[in-house]
Amino acid sequence: MTIHISQPDDKPAFISFDELASHLAEQSHPSEIHGYLCGLFSAGAHPGLEKWLEQLAEQMGDQSIDEPARQLLSQLFLHTQDELNSGSLAATLLLPDDDEALGLRTQSLGIWCQSFISGFGQGLDSRQVSEMVEEVLRDFAEISLIETAEESEESEKLYVEVSEFVRLAWLNVYAEVCGLPELPDDDGSAGQRSIKQGATKTLH
Repeated sequence: MTIHISQPDDKPAFISFDELASHLAEQSHPSEIHGYLCGLFSAGAHPGLEKWLEQLAEQMGDQSIDEPARQLLSQLFLHTQDELNSGSLAATLLLPDDDEALGLRTQSLGIWCQSFISGFGQGLDSRQVSEMVEEVLRDFAEISLIETAEESEESEKLYVEVSEFVRLAWLNVYAEVCGLPELPDDDGSAGQRSIKQGATKTLH
C-alpha cells in the first residue's frame, strides 16, 4: 500500500513501502519498523524522533543508517504521529502495494502485527490495559502467524478483510489507550470480529 507524498501544506511527507525497502536494503523490514512505531504510539509512548532513530539503529544491530534512509524514516515517524494526532480514520498500514504478490503482502501483514505487539509492550511498560486491548493483542498474535496464501480471488478478499480489521483495531487501541473518542459505529468495526474469525481460519 503506497503512502502518498504530502502536498505543500506543512504536513509531514509519507513514503511507499518500496521506497523505504530500497533504502534499508537488508537492515530491516518496512512493515516491522512501522508496526513497532505504531505500537509505541498506541501505548502512549512519545520517544521523540532522534531517540527513536537511535533505538531503531540498536534494533538493527547497531548498523549505521545513512542519511537518505534517516530522511525517509523521519518522514515515516512524523507522518504516522501526525495521522494519529489528527484522529484521521484514513491512517494506513505500511504494507506492499496491491500489485505485489499476495504471499509478500500476507507475510508483511504478519510482521506488522508481531512488531506492533513488541512496540506496544515496550511503550506500555507495566501499565494495565482493558480487556478490549488485550483481545486485540491476542488477535494480532494469531494474525502474525498467517502463512503465505495461494493466489486466488478468495484469498485476495480475505487478505483485504484481515488487513482492514488490523487497521481498525490498531486505531481503536490508540483511541482507547490515549484517551481519544472511540471510532464511530458506521466505520465497519462492528464486523471486525466476524471478519477476523473467518479470515484467520482460512489463512492459517
